[in-house]
Amino acid sequence: MFDEIRLLLAPHYLWIKAIHVLAAMIWAGSTAVAYAYYLKPAFRRVQQRPGDAAARAERNRLMERFDLGRASYVTVKLWVGALVFLPMEIVDVYLSHLGGNKAAIRASGDTARYERFMDLHWLFFRVTEPIIVIVVPIVVLLAVAKPF
Repeated sequence: MFDEIRLLLAPHYLWIKAIHVLAAMIWAGSTAVAYAYYLKPAFRRVQQRPGDAAARAERNRLMERFDLGRASYVTVKLWVGALVFLPMEIVDVYLSHLGGNKAAIRASGDTARYERFMDLHWLFFRVTEPIIVIVVPIVVLLAVAKPF
């Protein structure tokens, strides 16, 4: 099953990556809009009119509502990213670009090291594939459904 998916998606990897980056930019933009046009004005109204109880109550309501959303599904998504995807990216960068740059190793003539890193990268793919297949849909569910 995974081989069929890989064969289907491999030619489109760069487009998939571009869509992912675009989605992250859209998320960041929507967060910036919430800050700029939702929360910041509420805080400014309280600063401009410190004695206005209605402005303070509105600021409090908006901030508590904002905190509620951030402290639930977003926290889970961030922890998943920090504990699952970030370590995977670090290992992948090392295996692909830093210590395990295959082209540089092959050019050095160290065939034993080249094969060792090929084996390590293959092991990395085998270990991370099931994690990605399980965790990515969970993250998508959290992002779309916002279940809690």
